[in-house]
Amino acid sequence: MKPIFILLLSFLISEPLFAHDSIDHNQGISIEQAWAPHTGKRTMSAAVYMTIRNDGDQKDTLIEVKTDQAAQSMLHQSKDVNGIMRMEHVERLDIPAGGTVQLAPGGHHIMLMQLAHPLKRGDVFPLDLVFEKAGKVRIFVEIVGIGGPDQEG
Repeated sequence: MKPIFILLLSFLISEPLFAHDSIDHNQGISIEQAWAPHTGKRTMSAAVYMTIRNDGDQKDTLIEVKTDQAAQSMLHQSKDVNGIMRMEHVERLDIPAGGTVQLAPGGHHIMLMQLAHPLKRGDVFPLDLVFEKAGKVRIFVEIVGIGGPDQEG
């Protein structure tokens, strides 16, 4: 009986470490490669990026983001307005049926404001995405270099 308990316990402890790679949830929603760049000691905000897939047969909508990592978290979009990059709050983000939405630098992203502490490279933190149909989806965001998970920086 003890070996089974130890095996189960080790799975429960280790599972969140890999959860940021790809998570499948109800309604066909999956999240891939959630990441945020590390921050400096005095940085008060950070962006989170990921790919959201909807393999379901109905559109779903991201309506809220939550984390204890920051006092405030919200969906934003960067836009070029007359040659000036601006960041705007977005209330909702549609994820089309059978489609993919990329949250990436220069476009849609999740903005974390008033960070609880600096984001340290190599750490992982939980983030809840709330969808109209799929409900709450907990993911784990990996802190990487400024250039993203595939680059040094």
